[in-house]
Parts: sequence; C-alpha cells; structure tokens
Amino acid sequence: MAKITPKDNFLKLAGGGHPEYVPYYTFMGNEPIPETSSRGLPTGIFKQGTRNDDGSTTSIWGVTNYPNRETAGSSMPEPNVFILEDIRKWGDVIRKPESDLIRDDLNFEEMYKEALERTGIDRTQTAVRGGLAFGPWMTLFSFMGFEGALCAMAEEPEYVKEMFDWMTSLQKPYIEKVLDVFKPDIVGLTDDTCTERGPFFSVPMYRDVIKPYYELFAKPAMNRGIPIIFHICGNCEPFIPEMIDFGVKYIEPAQDCMDILALKEKYKGQMSYLGCHDWGKHLPKNYPDYDKEEVLADVRATIDKYSPGGAFGTLIWPVSYEGDPHIEDLKSLIWNECYRYGKEVYGYTD
Repeated sequence: MAKITPKDNFLKLAGGGHPEYVPYYTFMGNEPIPETSSRGLPTGIFKQGTRNDDGSTTSIWGVTNYPNRETAGSSMPEPNVFILEDIRKWGDVIRKPESDLIRDDLNFEEMYKEALERTGIDRTQTAVRGGLAFGPWMTLFSFMGFEGALCAMAEEPEYVKEMFDWMTSLQKPYIEKVLDVFKPDIVGLTDDTCTERGPFFSVPMYRDVIKPYYELFAKPAMNRGIPIIFHICGNCEPFIPEMIDFGVKYIEPAQDCMDILALKEKYKGQMSYLGCHDWGKHLPKNYPDYDKEEVLADVRATIDKYSPGGAFGTLIWPVSYEGDPHIEDLKSLIWNECYRYGKEVYGYTD
C-alpha cells in the first residue's frame, strides 16, 4: 500500500469516507503525536479582543470572559453579567467592533503569509482549517445568558434575526476573500447548540433563527467544493440532516451520548464522526490513580467499535482542572495509542 500523507488521509474521511487508517483529529493542532492531520490557520478578523490586567478578556462585542480552574483555564462569560437584557434594544447596546483588522484595504496575502509562518504548518502534510465563522447561539447567550437568549428566540425572534443580520453583514464582505487567499482544505464552523440530552431548542426554531447564518458562512465553501467541519458539543442528532444541507462533512466532538453506530448507518456516505468517546466525566475511573493498561484497552475498544466502514476518526481529549500535574501524561498515553492503533486497524502499512 502506498504511503499517504496525514492531510490526504484526513480529507479522504470527509462525508463518510473511508481513510487508509483511522486518523487522530488534532483538535488544537499542537498535540505531541507523530503527525498533525489538521490545524487551524486563523485570520484574526473578527477574533480580536482586549486582554485585561486581571487575566480576563473582553470580546469584540463587549463581553468579558474569565478563565477558571474548573474549565482547565478556558474562558467563560462573567457570571450574572449580561450586556443585553432586552433584545428589542440590541441596536443601542451592540456596536460595530473597533479593530484595525476590519477595514477595506486589508492585505490578505500578507495576512496569510504571516499566519503560515507563525504556525509553521506544512501544507503538504497537514490539512488547514480556515475561513470566518460566526456562532449565533453562543453569541446570543454570551450577551443575555441561557434563559434570556432562549426567551428572546421564543418571544422576539424577529429582533434576534435583525441583530444577526447586522452582525453577519459586517463579516460577509471578507468571507470569499479569506477563502480565495488562504485556500483552506476545510472550513470550520462552531456553535454549541446542544446539551448531553439534546438541543437547547427545536428543529423548527433552529431552521428559522439559527440555520440561515450557518448557511451564509457555509455557502462560499460549498461553492468551492471545500468540506465543512462543525464543532458542536452534546447530542445533536436532530440537527444532523440540517447540517448535511449546508455542507457539513465532519462533526466533532461526536459524543457517545448519541447512537453513533446508528447515525453512521442512517447517514452513510454523508457524514463522518470525530470523537465517539467519553468516560462521562472526561477522566478514567480512579484518576489520577488510573490503570494505564485499562485506559489503553479502552482506546482500542473505541476504535474497534466505530472504525468498521470508515466515517470515523479519534478525538479523545481528557479534561481536568487547570494546573493538574497528571493530565499531560494521560493525554500523551491516549493520543499515542490512538495514533499507534489507528494505523493498524485497517491493515495500513507505510
């Protein structure tokens, strides 16, 4: 069997494809394993915020986010502080971002060159994720909290869509320019619209209030034949046919709160699933005094369960508290076994 690059192997997986070996989806792109299947190449546009002296950041839309120990240092909106309390008054509160990366004379070629040099990506070996993205649901609840966002969508959907129309109109002029200059292998979209038990809202509400904005960002990629990877946590089964509509070829992290084997059969040849593993609490039992052989056996069992027929890549990312001295050893153990066993399961040889 001829040797295949990690990039080409990962791209063969798109839309339910069968790769030469089970790829490990390099979620961040800097995991310490022998190869990097994919990595984001950020443009910086509409991503700029302000880093504050207390360690928090303020987003371009004015939301202050704080890192915390329990989320391993990931930032969350400041609790019980909502910048928008009445969706009908969004125009008085939400302002156009002030950024030197939002203007008509941007040099996209220079931006691409700088991003490539900064990340050190070898595009012959690694699939680049790129493009602009807007998570309407995550943006709305960062402004209003979960309850306020859901009430706004139920009671005043026209105002919600009016705000989203304005926000996406600011970004729309840049979408095709980024795709044409950065030429990503994959376009990434992100929006965590689901809990472990199911979506926050119904499919009709999704179609009416949320989906049109995914379609706006996805259409230029679809027109160019670029597959889309969607980051969505939780049980997103009801939304999968909707995502297929706007070109999504990979879901990550596909969590095992869903019946992934049934989904593989139902949407065969249309969708691939990256993840398919969860201990329930993100860590093996008795952590940090876990049994290493038991962890390795669990990784292999996951690959054995989901790899038949393709449409599957591993993504196992244990999460602990910030500063945990044991977590990196666990990550390395898991990731290297994903890589080693993933290379074997289909009988691939270099």
